[in-house]
Amino acid sequence: MIHLVSGPIGAGKTTYAKDLSIKESSILFSEDDWLSKLFVPDAPEGLLNQPMQIVGEWATEKYQRCRGQIWLVCQQLLDNGISIVLDGAAANETQRDAIRKKASDNNVNFQLHYITAPEDIRRKRVFDRNIVQGETYSLEVTLAMYEHTESYYEPPVGKELSEAIVIET
Repeated sequence: MIHLVSGPIGAGKTTYAKDLSIKESSILFSEDDWLSKLFVPDAPEGLLNQPMQIVGEWATEKYQRCRGQIWLVCQQLLDNGISIVLDGAAANETQRDAIRKKASDNNVNFQLHYITAPEDIRRKRVFDRNIVQGETYSLEVTLAMYEHTESYYEPPVGKELSEAIVIET
């Protein structure tokens, strides 16, 4: 089984995904955790002060490498009948469809979990998380990063939304 947790920045995806992985006895893969541990410590000094295009180019390549490695491990787990929870791997329908296809190709079930919250609440959570740096903190999110991420997330609609488990946090 592949559980895909998707939603806009600050919606509570990681908290939900952690709880879901325990409830479903599944293995959790959070892209932000991998990125923050494998690449952020080696990021060029002052990267977050650069224009979002530069930050985005740097991060996109790293996310692709993380996704590739995460999927190699996920494939082994699925081959052994172990369910997975993917946190943060799908900002648009094309990306979510790619995960659906992987589920189909592996003859396992797929469930989209769409986590959402009002924008003002999400914004507050993100910037509070920067200060508190609690359990779900993986890296500092600047205002430019927040706005960039907010601008490219595409929520599920139509059939995709009707088949999702929708959680308002």
